[in-house]
Amino acid sequence: MTLVDRVWIITLVIAMIPLSARAQSAEAEALFRDGRQLIKHGQLAAGCDKLAASDRLESSTGTLLNLGDCREKQGKLASAWGAFRRAEAMAKRAGNDERRRAEANRRAVALEPKLSTLRIDVAGRVDGIAVRRDDEVVDPAVWSTPVPVDPGTYTLRAEAPGYTPWQLRIAVGDSADHKIAQVPVLERAPAPQVTPTAPEPASLAPVAEPHATYEAVRRGRTWSATRGVAVGMGIAALGVAGVGVYFGLESNQLQDRANQRCPLAVCADPQGLRDNAQARSDATRADILYGAAGLSAAAAIVLWFVGAPADEAIVTPTVGDHQAGVSFAGRF
Repeated sequence: MTLVDRVWIITLVIAMIPLSARAQSAEAEALFRDGRQLIKHGQLAAGCDKLAASDRLESSTGTLLNLGDCREKQGKLASAWGAFRRAEAMAKRAGNDERRRAEANRRAVALEPKLSTLRIDVAGRVDGIAVRRDDEVVDPAVWSTPVPVDPGTYTLRAEAPGYTPWQLRIAVGDSADHKIAQVPVLERAPAPQVTPTAPEPASLAPVAEPHATYEAVRRGRTWSATRGVAVGMGIAALGVAGVGVYFGLESNQLQDRANQRCPLAVCADPQGLRDNAQARSDATRADILYGAAGLSAAAAIVLWFVGAPADEAIVTPTVGDHQAGVSFAGRF
């Protein structure tokens, strides 16, 4: 692959970064709507999972309020408290959402006396030690600090290079159950046993054949008519993507306005409903334009490689009883 090929691919990948970012926003909105519908129909666990997935893709104050309410109904009070506190901070940063900030703070304060906590104390802090709670690494900054956790059984594991790992399972109950786990000093791992191996017998170097054929030497050009079409399609893909970004930003603004008017699942505000409908329409347009831009970019990449001009020469030495020379073959 030539340097020009690599530069062309990197340019197309960079140009398509806004597409994936906007696609995540559309996915987050779809997950949020599905989650609220599932909760309305009594499917609490599935609805909570949809809201959590939406929050991971693109967090918002409305999503966090709904997620906190759902987790509280599940009995996962620590997760609910964390969602409400995040919603409060997000609304506070926005500066124009005092109603939802106050609601998030009220719900979080009400949960605090009921929270269960888990404190992890580490006795010996050897070099490279890492402590995990299930699959999550516990930051050393929160060691010896009671951390709110949901009720359940957790697996604690401590490990460090050159030491024997330590593990413990601990159960945390609901309604203000405060547990402490003590990580002991890790023990040195035994040194591995090294088994000597006999040296392998020396092998003779292979004898070269009398007649050798050298590898073909490629001499590639860069541009062709097909590659010119590929460049045009790539520029067109950028233009279509730009229009898609416009509709995507417009959809985000309308959705934020709708969420401010309708923070909960049920809404009776006509303007909020209109903003929500227009946001969905703009999001659909954006997704269609992103799809078209993606297809055009993919076709441009294919044409770029297919249109590479072939220009190679094969050099082969010839040796006979009474003569020596070089033969050439190629495609130009």
